[in-house]
Amino acid sequence: MTAQAQQRSARFAADAAELTVQELWLHYFSIGGNVRAFELDAYLNGVYPLPVGDRNLVALALNELIDDLPQRPRAVFDDDVVSP
Repeated sequence: MTAQAQQRSARFAADAAELTVQELWLHYFSIGGNVRAFELDAYLNGVYPLPVGDRNLVALALNELIDDLPQRPRAVFDDDVVSP
């Protein structure tokens, strides 16, 4: 995966989960990340490159935060509907 594709994936995931940069940065920092919040914000906006280790740590932080979100309602399939 290219650095740009990884950045776009991170931005998409953060937006879809409605996570703020501050929420993401706090978790990223707590698991060992070392860039500042404004650098993380710039990375998510595609204007500041991060080394691969930091990009992977951002992805890890995002995925952990997403896993902790309440599960969203899901649509059922026809064969999942129980008849009365």
